[in-house]
Order: sequence, then structure tokens, then C-alpha cells
Amino acid sequence: MTAIRGLHIEEERPLAGKLAGALYLTGSATGLSLLVVPGVDVTNVAALLVVVVIGIVWGIAALTVVPWSKAPPLVSHLSCFVGLPIAAVAMAATGGATSPTRFYLLFIIFYASYFYVAREAVFYILGCAVVHCLPLIYESGATDAGFVGELLVIVPTYFVLGALIIAAKRLQVQMREQAVSLARTDPLTGVANRRAFEAVMDLGRTGGRSSDRIGLLLVDLDDFKAANTLFGHTGGDRVLCAAADALREAARGNDLVARLGGDEFAILATGISRPATERLAQRVLDKVAAADRELNLTGFRLSASVGWATHPDPVEDRTELYRCADMALGEVKAGGKASWRCAEPGPPSTAAGDQTTSRSLPVSTS
Repeated sequence: MTAIRGLHIEEERPLAGKLAGALYLTGSATGLSLLVVPGVDVTNVAALLVVVVIGIVWGIAALTVVPWSKAPPLVSHLSCFVGLPIAAVAMAATGGATSPTRFYLLFIIFYASYFYVAREAVFYILGCAVVHCLPLIYESGATDAGFVGELLVIVPTYFVLGALIIAAKRLQVQMREQAVSLARTDPLTGVANRRAFEAVMDLGRTGGRSSDRIGLLLVDLDDFKAANTLFGHTGGDRVLCAAADALREAARGNDLVARLGGDEFAILATGISRPATERLAQRVLDKVAAADRELNLTGFRLSASVGWATHPDPVEDRTELYRCADMALGEVKAGGKASWRCAEPGPPSTAAGDQTTSRSLPVSTS
């Protein structure tokens, strides 16, 4: 069964809620004014006043009380759906087929088509068409006043208008998602860029349980400048892309792989243990070595130095985590490269294949 999405774009929920309140108050104010506007046939003052009061109460609540950013989907749907019977009662109380309140249905069509997904918006468009047709049931003279001709025009118009708004909104969402993706993606390698990496570090997305750890691996390509010297920037770009692919292959599905700039990369692993981070570091070295064999650039060997650190949740100071991983990376670069070192307190560990022993560096426990 498909879940109800309601106001599915999180950033739009406060705006949508406030707009719903404003529309209810606008409808209530204009509906109340019909009592004194010449030429409007108000046949049931009591019914009109009831829907006006309901609109005012809900409009004020929507503007001041309802927490739209946290409200479940059914709240917004109830807000939108109630507009249908309110419009139907207002039409019946103010002239039926000739009532100016029938144009309130446009509020619902615009709102639902813009803020809801197509499969949910279409029910409101259909509901507006049904409400507009109701005078055919309770008003005997509706067919004689050209109302059927109006319906032949307005009902298809409702669906075309709704479809256009839905299509425009879908295009807007796609363009926004593409813009966000481009802003957070390194254009050469396709991995996340420094902005995306820093955003995740700042947000502290570290997994759900208090026992989880995060692992940060800083990766530098060894002697990368030689690739540019020997093969030009085109060759250097090939090396960077091959390294990025290697890191993606080494990382787990939920890990963030980022290019921080130049030949500097990072992997941010969430909900990971210390032994698993150690295995990840070794996997990075293995995948980079495999990428070197595939590149087969004569006179250049692709290898990487990795410094890593982990810390239990919650991490209050990500700068300290980065500093520790960077210190470990510096130790690797100074000690021969092409290996990994850990900056977490604990027993010494050895990187398989190169017999490089990690050095313990202090990690803040704040």
C-alpha cells in the first residue's frame, strides 16, 4: 500500500501551512462580504455563517498553532479536504449555479496541485469538479441557465490547469535537486566535494545508537604531481578519476566519499567500529593498487597514504576528529607513504602487506 505523502517537501511545509491559513481567512472574509454585496442571492444566511466561522477558526489555527514542519500528512490533507464541503455549502447558500463562491474551488486546485504529488492532487481536482456539478442535483433551474455549458468548459479546465501546475512543480523540483547535486559534487570525479563533506561533518550525522562510532579516513595520493608532469593534466585527471572510483569501491554503501581538493580525498564512515575502520583503510590501499594496475602508466605508480581516526557518538568537536586523522596522515607521509596509520588510542596495529605499524596519537574525548 502506497504511503500518504502530504506535504512531501520538508522545506515547503511551513509555507504551505501558512498559505492554507491565509486562504481560509480570505475565503471567510469574502464569503462574509457576500451578505452585503448587491445582486448576490443569499438563500441560507445561517449556513453561510457556519462555514465562515469554521474558515476563520481553522485559518487562525493554521497560521498560529499548527506545527506544520512536524505535522503528519493527514493534517494537511484534512485541511485541504474540508475546503470541498465548505465550498459546496457556500455555493448552495449563495445561489448555487450562479454563486460567485464556486471560484473558491480554484484555491483548492492550485494548492493541491502545487504542494501534493500527482496521485494525491488528482483526487482534489476530481473533488472540485464534483462540487462544481452539485447544483445539477439540488437546483431545478440549473440546466436552463447555461450551467451545463459552463461545466463543459470548467471541468476539463480544472484537470488541464492541475496537470500544468503538477508538471511545472515536478520540473522545479528536478531542477532544484540537480542544482543541489551539482553544488555538492566534484565535477571531475563525481564524488562529493568539500562543501558536501563539511556539511555532513557539521550536521553530525553519525548513526542512530549511542554505541556507534564514526570513522574518518583522510587519503592523499602519493607523488601525484608526477602524473601531471609525465602525462599532462589529462593524465592527471585520469589518475584522480581512477582514485575516486577506487575509493567508492572500497567504501560501504552508506559512507561518504569526498574530494577535498587537489589529490586529497576523505571517507566519512558512520556507525562503524574500530576494527571495521581498519579494514576499510586496508581496503582503500588494495583498491588503489588495483586501479594502478589498470591505469598502467609507464613511469608512474598510483598509491595512497591514509590516516584515520574514530570516535564514539556523540562527537562534539569534529575539528578534533579531523585533526587526529590529519596527524596520522602526516605520519604516513613522513614514514614512507603507501600505507595507513591510526590516530586512535589503543594497541598498535599493522597494515597488511607493508608492515607499517600505526602510532598512537591523543584523541580528545570531549
